[in-house]
Amino acid sequence: MLKKILFTSALVISSSAVANIKVNVENDSKDYDVTLTSKDVQTSTYSPEPLETLSANSADRFYVFSNYPDVVRLVDFEYKFSDSSVAPRCHFRFVIMKDYRSGKMLPQKVIAENEGGSYRDKAICSGKLDSFNLNTGEAEVTFSINRRKY
Repeated sequence: MLKKILFTSALVISSSAVANIKVNVENDSKDYDVTLTSKDVQTSTYSPEPLETLSANSADRFYVFSNYPDVVRLVDFEYKFSDSSVAPRCHFRFVIMKDYRSGKMLPQKVIAENEGGSYRDKAICSGKLDSFNLNTGEAEVTFSINRRKY
């Protein structure tokens, strides 16, 4: 009986440890590559590692695993257009936090911020939550990068 309880407990723990976020990053720009400039490594692990450079009109897919899956799950990274040192950037963030009243993991707003650039050279960044499982806390998000340059 004790072995059965321990085995069941191990299954519950391991299922929460595998809860993850699937991330799709799309560089919709036809002419410009982007470079990964930062990513959260304090609370998250990536598998496989995100591409350092994402070519124009291409995509990357990876999973983000939380180091604290029962408390918070965080996706936080930034890409910069790689053609100049003052080129615009896209900063993406998605957080899933534990609701202590219900015990469920709940998604927060998907954030896609345009940073840097000028009125003649802007990044166009967007993000959306594609799916979320309320029981497991697993999610899928898509972040898109584009550019408006005059």
